[in-house]
Amino acid sequence: MSDIIRLLPDSIANQIAAGEVIQRPASVIKELLDNAVDAGATEINVIIKDAGKTSIHIQDNGSGMSPTDARMSLERHATSKLRKAEDLFDIRTMGFRGEALASIAAIAQMEIRTRRADDVIGTRLIVEASVVTVQEGCQCPVGTSIIVRNLFYNVPARRKFLKSDPVEMRHILDEFHRIALSI
Repeated sequence: MSDIIRLLPDSIANQIAAGEVIQRPASVIKELLDNAVDAGATEINVIIKDAGKTSIHIQDNGSGMSPTDARMSLERHATSKLRKAEDLFDIRTMGFRGEALASIAAIAQMEIRTRRADDVIGTRLIVEASVVTVQEGCQCPVGTSIIVRNLFYNVPARRKFLKSDPVEMRHILDEFHRIALSI
């Protein structure tokens, strides 16, 4: 199975809305659930701590990624869903911009574990402030598991504007229900 994630040409990237902004933990949940659904997941587990401020863990049984695709997924405008400008007129996926993981990685600490069905071993990436500090093989089930820790740890002004845990939890549940009811 060949690698499928590639960087979008600037001409296409410029036609797409500016970079995805992660506003709150619910934004992370939305983006990661969209990716799981687009990967064909039939089971998605969501585990959060402190209304997503401390930890968000999304685990799916979708198609997983190759080591190259896992690394490429952290780049801006890297997507498996668009190839040419005309594809913008026939979007059939939840996400398509290639901004989600890059945006999350910029403002959190992440761990990604992913494996495709044809692969014997998966890939583990540790990312902090958009820098991959570890990329190694690992044992993991088919699909992708992403743990987002310490949201906005490197943007204290943004973290300060998060609401109380009950309010942030309500936003998370609203996103979760919106996506769950749409599939």
